Amino acid sequence: MDPVEITAGRWHLRPWQPGDEAVLVEVGNDPDVQRWNALPVPYLPEHARTYVHRTSVEGWASGRALTWAVCDSTTGQVLAHLALRRAADPDVWDVGFWCRPSARGAGVVPEALGAACRWAFGELGAARIEWRAEVGNTPSRRAAEKAGFRIEGVLRRGLVHRGLHVDGWLGALLPDDPVRDTALLPPLGRPTDGVVALRHVRESDLALVQRACEDAESARWLPLPVPYSAEAARTWALHVVPAEWAAGTAASVAVADAATDELLGAVGLTVGRDRTGEVGYWTAPQARGRGVAVRAARLHTAWGVTAAGLARVELLTDVRNTASQRVAEKAGFVREGVARSVRSAPRSDERVDMVVWAYVPDRLR
Repeated sequence: MDPVEITAGRWHLRPWQPGDEAVLVEVGNDPDVQRWNALPVPYLPEHARTYVHRTSVEGWASGRALTWAVCDSTTGQVLAHLALRRAADPDVWDVGFWCRPSARGAGVVPEALGAACRWAFGELGAARIEWRAEVGNTPSRRAAEKAGFRIEGVLRRGLVHRGLHVDGWLGALLPDDPVRDTALLPPLGRPTDGVVALRHVRESDLALVQRACEDAESARWLPLPVPYSAEAARTWALHVVPAEWAAGTAASVAVADAATDELLGAVGLTVGRDRTGEVGYWTAPQARGRGVAVRAARLHTAWGVTAAGLARVELLTDVRNTASQRVAEKAGFVREGVARSVRSAPRSDERVDMVVWAYVPDRLR
């Protein structure tokens, strides 16, 4: 197959060419790209030369791996990489991509990906285009969702990354799928009040998550495994949280110091089908007494109301947990009453009474 160029408004897709090696070396050594892609470490100039002069050329010649440099249509600057690879079924293709750090957040990959997929449906007769990424690779997933890919499930240990079998997300785009953002929950962004900020949980947070959740006070009120292991932290952060975001059932996020980005705790928001939600949180021991939970509950509730369209957000506190009740009141929730024997105590068959607090925007205005 002869190389093809695609014009996509702000972006121009062209085959890789001599002179692009420096960009490949720069991005190939970016920590985020290294984290999710099986590239050589370090990524050297000879690796870039091989890719430009042989790998990319051979992929086009065989018609099995079609790769593009995504460039700014005005300046010609290379901003991203995009690839379409033929699967075992000749009518099915899969996609891969990365974005230069300086260009992230500008819509480069979603727009270029959409253009390449439309070309593949029209010119290659593709019946299905698939996207796969390791569970936890949220930026890749958001790019695919923005391009219209529908997340179809989790491939348990279905991907191999640097010799390890890992869980992978699977998404697909069909020729007649509507072109729209398919995420079931709106993007988080970075809500902040200047003191704390909400962001997605990262792998680098795992040690602090474990330290906070093995604390006796955390274990007293939360249904956590005791003892709380490193594996429990990894499972929660890298599997449970992303899976709930994918299903649209809950949005759990890290609470970080707005200035240093240090992990201070976590806050979660379960989402019901009737436009209601329930917020919950924990605070790391070193951050207690600083109003972290109040700020986090307030920020995440505001996100749930304004971004996710929730009409009511509840906060349930154990009747014995006076500290959590103070958080609810300071965060702007209204006490509605006590639900008797509504929850099980952590790691016990005992049923406990919970104070019901609620935030209802229309009623409180």
